[in-house]
Amino acid sequence: MNHWIGIAIVVLPVLLIASLILKRPVWWFLVVLIAVGLGYLQYTGAAEDVGNMVLTEVNKIYPTGFEPGQTGLQGDTTAAPAPAQ
Repeated sequence: MNHWIGIAIVVLPVLLIASLILKRPVWWFLVVLIAVGLGYLQYTGAAEDVGNMVLTEVNKIYPTGFEPGQTGLQGDTTAAPAPAQ
């Protein structure tokens, strides 16, 4: 999930500002360039790093108990049941 947060942090401001400034053909070219850049960020793991940094800072302000890199909730009891004897 952290990589989706990193992608949103990188893409949304750029697309919103560019949509106000650029004309349609140039804007579509920018969208393609951003897609290529996101592929690179995803491949190198930088998108997840950005997501982890954002979640760490948010967790300092609003403690949620959810640590970056954690896959489930802390109180998650949906683990495999104990084997029957």
